[in-house]
Amino acid sequence: MQRLDGRLVLSPTDLTHHQECRHLTRLDLGVAAGEWAAPETETTDELQLVFDRGVAHEKKYLESLRAAGKTVAEIDTVFYAAGRRRAEAETFEAMRSGVDVVYQGTFFDGAWGGQADFLLRVEVPSSFGGWSYEIADTKLARKLKVAALLQMATYAERLTVLQGVAPGGIHVVTGDGVSRPWRLVDVAAYARRARARLEAFTTAPPSTAPAPIAYCDQCRWAEKCTTELRDADDLGLVAFMRGDHRDALRAAGIPTLAALATAGPEQLAASGIGADARTRLQQQAAEQLRERTTGVASRTLLDPVDGLGLLRLPPPSDGDLYLDFEGDPWFEDGAGIEYLAGIGDRSGGFTALWAHDRPAEKQLVADLIDRIVSAVRADPAMHVYHYAPYEVTALKKLTGGYGVREAELDQLLREERFVDLYPVVRQSMRISKESYSIKKVEAFYGRSHAGAVASALGSVLEYEAWLEDGDQARLDGIEAYNKDDVDSTRELHDWLEQQRAELEAQLGPLPRPAVSVVAPDAKVTEAQAAEQELTDRLHAVGHELLGRPRRLAPPRGPAGVVGGLPPAGLRRRGAGGGRDGAGRAVLRPVRGAGEAQPAVRVRVSGAGHEGVLRWRRAGRGHREAARHGGGARHRDMSTRPQDDRCRAAAAARARSGGPAEHRESARRDPGHRQGRAGQPGLPRTGTGRAPRSRGNALAAG
Repeated sequence: MQRLDGRLVLSPTDLTHHQECRHLTRLDLGVAAGEWAAPETETTDELQLVFDRGVAHEKKYLESLRAAGKTVAEIDTVFYAAGRRRAEAETFEAMRSGVDVVYQGTFFDGAWGGQADFLLRVEVPSSFGGWSYEIADTKLARKLKVAALLQMATYAERLTVLQGVAPGGIHVVTGDGVSRPWRLVDVAAYARRARARLEAFTTAPPSTAPAPIAYCDQCRWAEKCTTELRDADDLGLVAFMRGDHRDALRAAGIPTLAALATAGPEQLAASGIGADARTRLQQQAAEQLRERTTGVASRTLLDPVDGLGLLRLPPPSDGDLYLDFEGDPWFEDGAGIEYLAGIGDRSGGFTALWAHDRPAEKQLVADLIDRIVSAVRADPAMHVYHYAPYEVTALKKLTGGYGVREAELDQLLREERFVDLYPVVRQSMRISKESYSIKKVEAFYGRSHAGAVASALGSVLEYEAWLEDGDQARLDGIEAYNKDDVDSTRELHDWLEQQRAELEAQLGPLPRPAVSVVAPDAKVTEAQAAEQELTDRLHAVGHELLGRPRRLAPPRGPAGVVGGLPPAGLRRRGAGGGRDGAGRAVLRPVRGAGEAQPAVRVRVSGAGHEGVLRWRRAGRGHREAARHGGGARHRDMSTRPQDDRCRAAAAARARSGGPAEHRESARRDPGHRQGRAGQPGLPRTGTGRAPRSRGNALAAG
């Protein structure tokens, strides 16, 4: 925001800031009014990287429009009043001339101003003629965010005035280059209310005070606000203090951390916070107050609760492993990549698995899971330790995304091989720190980080720099940092075992989780084995039905598949004549498919009975497999070519016969096998089960 010609001018960025923090608006308003100066803060490496990536994404989209033959008018960005009016006039003339794209079009009505990334011509009549314009903004994020919609809805308000008709849609071009449309009517009313709230705030600014929120990490006023919070001993300094709890405690006459640590039970109860939550917060405040008073970090062990805290620790084993990932969320325009997985053992050994592209990332997760599976075979009592859920989340994403080692990871998860030490710490003790990040917890077991890379963000920035200059020393620094994290996780595990021993010395033996080796579900894995062999055969002959090759679970159990594959042009005939002499279903040529081809039978054996999978080719790649265990008992299955897990689940249900009520409805309902628009043979509903499943910120000054 800024003052032009004696009037306050707001921007869409001011609007999104106000949505995040009213105190931020008050501070910016003071700068515009000359009450105080803006903070002199240097642009951090992270913000500079995000800004550079945002500009590059914007330019890339601009070049794609030009490459598509679009005519482009580019408007210069200025911030003084006369220049803004001239820039809007240029924007208006460009639109009136019918140019395909207006880049950095300026809007300014004396009260609001800003620059839209792109104005795109659409063939909808307006005051210009048979065309009008819609707004598009480029954002690095892969998902739509409210802030982007608010910005564009604000531009749309002025665009409506200029062209005489409201744009039908707004578009966010995300980091993957996809233009994601949004109906303006779905956000316009919300944006108007948000603008009205901001205008009312700036007209009569209320008194505000800092409050710690997530946006503080990227705010230019963060240092000033943090100083004020510490000077005031604000409740927001207490670890895990929620905003609503902070407000409730202040309303109950408990405004500071020290007051919370010493408050009586009646005063705490008056806050209306639940008993467990207020006890936890008071314990945490007392622990932090103790370090502030003594200057020494402290921790207090809590009474053990079955299945929580230190009682979550399984027995230590020589085969235990320690895992830490390094990921770059900005890789490939925001697609992200897990570029390093570090894994260490009890002896201090360390292995770094690197990935700099998609094939290497796929190999990374396969190699990592293979190492863990091999470790389990060598030591069935082993576990994999990590801190916070990122590692397991990354493994699920990678195995599912690439379709590799999914069954192996599922087996490891079912056996509870992964142990997250973060909830162990949080549930078993109170520490005298404002955060429970591993970097803070390290103070209790004497570890600190040194070197060129000293934080997760530093690792990302170094990796981004390596992508530009290829300096191997950068990768060496990242690997050394990752090894430090892996070693720290091992040392944390040892320290937690010491805390557990201390607790046992006071209370006696404590239970541990049982080490369980869970057998795979035989029915499911047999179906997967049968399905995998069918999939392999189809891929081997170049069949297009299944899409790209993808492996299912490794075959397990005594299942097998015998028989051939359905040649092109074959489909199942009707129930009356589609059987051989033994009563088994056969495939016959589809009318008009050419010369008759031999009938094909595909048999699936196992689970105490055998059935016949009947295949057909119809429509756009649909297929059907029906199991006949005798008579009329059957089941339709329409499976998606891209979803092997869905096929496996469908085969498993077919082999078990499926729910009795479904089989009965299949016999009763004559439309059960009807396709779209009554076309026979095209499955209508299938099995009835679904598969499991910053850019360039605007500124007005």
